[in-house]
Amino acid sequence: MDADALKVLSRYRALLALEGFGPLLACAVLARLPSGMFSLAILLFVKAQSGSFLLAGVAVGAFTLTGALGSPALGQAVDRIGQSNVLIFAAICQCALLIAFLVAVSSGLPAVATVVLAALAGAALPPVSGCIRALWPQIAPDAQALEVVYSLDAISQEIIYTLGPLLVGTVTVLLSPGASLTMCAAITLAGTFLFASSPLSRGQRGGMVERSRGGVLASSGVRALLISAVFGGCVVGAAEVGLPALAIHVGSRASAGVLLALFSTGSMLGGLLYAARAWTASIAVRYVAVLLGLELAMAPLVAVGSLPVAVLLSAVAGMGVAPMLSCQFSLMASLAPAGSATEAFSWHRAATVGGIALGSALGGALVDAAGPSAAFALGCTGAALAAVQAVLRQRRFEPRLSPTSSA
Repeated sequence: MDADALKVLSRYRALLALEGFGPLLACAVLARLPSGMFSLAILLFVKAQSGSFLLAGVAVGAFTLTGALGSPALGQAVDRIGQSNVLIFAAICQCALLIAFLVAVSSGLPAVATVVLAALAGAALPPVSGCIRALWPQIAPDAQALEVVYSLDAISQEIIYTLGPLLVGTVTVLLSPGASLTMCAAITLAGTFLFASSPLSRGQRGGMVERSRGGVLASSGVRALLISAVFGGCVVGAAEVGLPALAIHVGSRASAGVLLALFSTGSMLGGLLYAARAWTASIAVRYVAVLLGLELAMAPLVAVGSLPVAVLLSAVAGMGVAPMLSCQFSLMASLAPAGSATEAFSWHRAATVGGIALGSALGGALVDAAGPSAAFALGCTGAALAAVQAVLRQRRFEPRLSPTSSA
């Protein structure tokens, strides 16, 4: 084994040896796993019960939209009164609303009841993502270790969005669509309770300092980063539409899932490689470089016309996603006003989800009009716009990253 590989392994071993790191990461992955399951579970369940893809799609959209829009308010509540109480309350509420949703859809209640209950359940999504990212600075011993932790956090998201749909599909086939949605509720409740009962989460008591007018969004650096995050999310959304469309275009509909899985695998690999290096350039400079790399990695997909090439390039295209998210997490940790880290990270999640939805919607329209290449061109444009935004606002992204800056 060469020296570089040994350095990489030693860095990851050092992280895993940090007190509380491994259990906290495992609890956070379990608690967030339903995030990669809900969309497919709701879609399959509503379609099976109503026979309508339109209603199923609207229900998924309502759940996702309110989950994104509601997360900053829950994040603010966490910063004010602490993590455990808010997380447990949200998990119980969401579990109860999901049960009501199951009963309503199974009973054939009007479509409006289905959509409203889906929206309410989405709004109650426990803000575990914001909570864990606000806690990482309490574990990482220095700024470099914190960046590696945020990289692993970004990689864990790819695991969630790869494993989640597989679990839903398996349970749906073996049992029923309703069973898969029930499983989502059970994992949400169990995972959130485990996370909220961890010593670090219980120790986060809130006590947010007095808010400036406009709250977290009063920070120009936070606003600039959120705009960049929307553009970055658009890249992911465009790819999630473009890759299945490309599989159909080359005559291999069954390969759609393979291309998406390879895109996620590429992201995980890129995140591991990014975390393995000891960087000398500032995080603001690296963020611009990562975005430009993401654009260059996706550009070849515009001209792909065969499945073997698509298989290779889909993995390459995904390699910049986890590093992009890692940079955004690190930047948000340094930019968030004191005592408002959870709300700031919740706004980041909302911006990213909004960008993904925008990229998916625009990408779908472009595929219908001009084919899969147009969706990938949209993804390249999103990465370019995110890079331009980062360059224009680079001075606002320069605050020194401190392991305790967002604690």
